[in-house]
Amino acid sequence: MIQRYEDLQSDEKNLRRLTGLKKDEFKLLHQYFKEGWQTYFSNFTFDGNPRLRRQLSTRKNSIFADSQDALLFVLVYLKGGVPQEQLALSFGMDQPKVSKYLSLTQRILLSVMEKNPNIISKRKQKRLLEIITTKSHGGMIAEEVS
Repeated sequence: MIQRYEDLQSDEKNLRRLTGLKKDEFKLLHQYFKEGWQTYFSNFTFDGNPRLRRQLSTRKNSIFADSQDALLFVLVYLKGGVPQEQLALSFGMDQPKVSKYLSLTQRILLSVMEKNPNIISKRKQKRLLEIITTKSHGGMIAEEVS
């Protein structure tokens, strides 16, 4: 089953269970995440190469229909420590692409939280920062190696 924010926005209990955030917290965080997501993709390709032409819209073959799904993806991973193989099944991609998207979405989320320290509660922000820092500073985690 492919996860989409659109399917969860009316189910706050499930959204909170999966992400650790209330609907209003998710929406507020998304406003800033969306800006970071759009800025990245207006300047770089998915692989991090400088964009030669300006991207005017989301490509039809894009994994995420919009940045809400990308934020949901990274928050599900950070909240529950979901194995990358399970994320691959839930979001309709293969494991190597999961690893690349996790790296990208975590960098964008980290940047957003550092620039806007009061987006969500300090406790939730601290927990997310600790998880991201642990995963990125710990080198490649076991899932990414396999």
